[in-house]
Amino acid sequence: MDVLIKAKELGESLAASPVVKRLRSAETALEADDRGMSLLEDQRLLQMELIKATREKNAEVDLKDIKDMLLGKQKEIDEYPLTHEYMEAKAEFDDLMKNINDIITFAVTGEACSPSKCSSCGGGCSHQ
Repeated sequence: MDVLIKAKELGESLAASPVVKRLRSAETALEADDRGMSLLEDQRLLQMELIKATREKNAEVDLKDIKDMLLGKQKEIDEYPLTHEYMEAKAEFDDLMKNINDIITFAVTGEACSPSKCSSCGGGCSHQ
């Protein structure tokens, strides 16, 4: 089927793109770095703690304290070179994938994603 061949070609082109190469390089460097991985794990745990505290509405837990810790952790992540590079590379990759999805959606439906027609893009756009 021609469409599957084109999908394979798109995947191969993506894999060879500078955006994907940058992301893979950033991932490899980050995975080999204990501090960077620890920062991301700490952030994940704080996010889970915030979600749990929000759901339980526990008076003993101060949501502001958790949010402040989370903001502090995000600042550390932004300032640490390996996590900063990974986050930038991931954002660039996500933007590329969104653009590809938008182009495919437009080719299939003839309509660009817009706030009034979000069902046409399968909800993958930022207009929710």
